Amino acid sequence: MKKLWIISGLLVSSSVMATTQTTKIDCDNAYTTLEINQCAEDKFDAANQQLQRYLIQSIQQNNTDKPLVEAIKMAQKQWLQYRDAECSAVYTQWQQGTIRGVMALSCKLALTQQRTLTLWENYLRPMDSSTAILPKPIVDAD
Repeated sequence: MKKLWIISGLLVSSSVMATTQTTKIDCDNAYTTLEINQCAEDKFDAANQQLQRYLIQSIQQNNTDKPLVEAIKMAQKQWLQYRDAECSAVYTQWQQGTIRGVMALSCKLALTQQRTLTLWENYLRPMDSSTAILPKPIVDAD
């Protein structure tokens, strides 16, 4: 009987987790800490995907200049270390509150958007009147 209770509990728990993962959150009306954190994480994930696209394009567009490609890769590696350290400090600043997660994610979002813009400005923006391969990224003002 004890095994039956454990198995039933696992099934219910799995069902609740699956429902939670497939439920779309209305981020404009997010209210709970979990919803707010999920929305912040989703926004950061989208910004991080955009950063990866711009980084790959920066490398591809300059692939004939091997020293530049290596410099871009090194800068990205060091930037990731900086971003993680800075946002870890923000998390620590807010460690006593439930807001700590969203504050750290907001830090990562802002730095990631700024890095994407920096990649575009330094390596992807045309110096003539031609059209850029990727559009100028938008940095949130919030």
